[in-house]
Amino acid sequence: MNLFRVMWNSIKARFTRIVTKFRMFTRKDYIQTRVIEKVRQFFQRLFSVKPRDKDDYYGFFAWLISKKLAFAIVIIVGVLSLLYVYVTYPALFPGKKADHIKTYNYNSILLKFAKGDVRIRGKSKYLAYEGSVSKGRCNGAGTLYNPQGNVVYQGNFADSMYEDQGTFYYPDGTMHYMGGFHENLFSGTGTLYRENGSLEYEGEFLLGMKEGNGTLYDMGRNKVFTGSFTQDKVRYSELLGMDIQSLAQAYTGDVVMYDTGIERVRAMKDIDALSVERNDGESVDETYKVENVYVLSDSFRTGGKDLTRISDLTAELGNPTYEGTSRITLPEALAINQKKQTYEYFGGSVNVEMEQNYTEYVQVSDYDKDYEVYLVSYIKDGLVYRFVTTPGKDTFAFYYITQEDKSDVQQ
Repeated sequence: MNLFRVMWNSIKARFTRIVTKFRMFTRKDYIQTRVIEKVRQFFQRLFSVKPRDKDDYYGFFAWLISKKLAFAIVIIVGVLSLLYVYVTYPALFPGKKADHIKTYNYNSILLKFAKGDVRIRGKSKYLAYEGSVSKGRCNGAGTLYNPQGNVVYQGNFADSMYEDQGTFYYPDGTMHYMGGFHENLFSGTGTLYRENGSLEYEGEFLLGMKEGNGTLYDMGRNKVFTGSFTQDKVRYSELLGMDIQSLAQAYTGDVVMYDTGIERVRAMKDIDALSVERNDGESVDETYKVENVYVLSDSFRTGGKDLTRISDLTAELGNPTYEGTSRITLPEALAINQKKQTYEYFGGSVNVEMEQNYTEYVQVSDYDKDYEVYLVSYIKDGLVYRFVTTPGKDTFAFYYITQEDKSDVQQ
């Protein structure tokens, strides 16, 4: 038994040495080290051999090129060419999964000659674009990404600009707009969403702004206004002359009605406006119609610009047709009481005596008619714009619109 055990231990020890060597020779780091060393020695011998006579050179016009150097250049070019084919046409290599979409850096010269579906890496090597290209530009369907990996835009491109139908996203990946585009701007029919994902607007766009017919929604996806828009704003002048039935169909948001028995002031919170409605004295059914529209905004948009100063209004609309103080009206009083907290130049609130029997209906019996406001008026395209401000100030608190009446110089 002892002899058998000695023989077995001897055989086991010999096989252990063989297995240990086999494991060492097949280790990945050992193989990499030996291969790299062999390659290094090969190129060291290749470049260390100095030509000894003219037979070690190739003649090229007036120059002599070392045969060893020429051989090295051929090998390097061959390796680089093989690497390029391997990356560009992976389907040619067994075991390499075919990916027919080529990837380019954003500044690659080869991208200028690419056609069809590609991937483009941005400056920091993130995936910036995946889709169709031609003539070095994004043309056709594609998807644009930001460095965080969120989709910026998905849809059609023309000359690397958003064109035709597509979807635009906020930086965090929330949908911002879906619809028509022209040269990167919202154009045609589309749907606009707020940053919290709620629906904001459905309708027509031009130059990136609401323009034409559309519907505005509140945060609860309820319709609040359906009508005409211009330069991203409600076209308030379109409400002038509208009867109360038509106005009730156009504006369906929160309403508070102030009634004096002679006039009615409709507060439309969801579009920041007041409408002044009076009986025209001609209708048999005593239909009230919109006479004035008050816009509770301290900016006035025209020509694609938001004007906030009286001096800018004068430069854009021409000289004022009237500038001075005037006795306050009920809608001006209501507007001042809403705006006084954000427009500190008013002399306090305006006293309004009223009785609110219902949430949406208020009966007004009297108000402080001795309160004075300062008005700056302009006329443009048959409309009178009156801006309510304070003497000596270049800003305004709000403005209102009415139809021009050439027989009326000033109220």
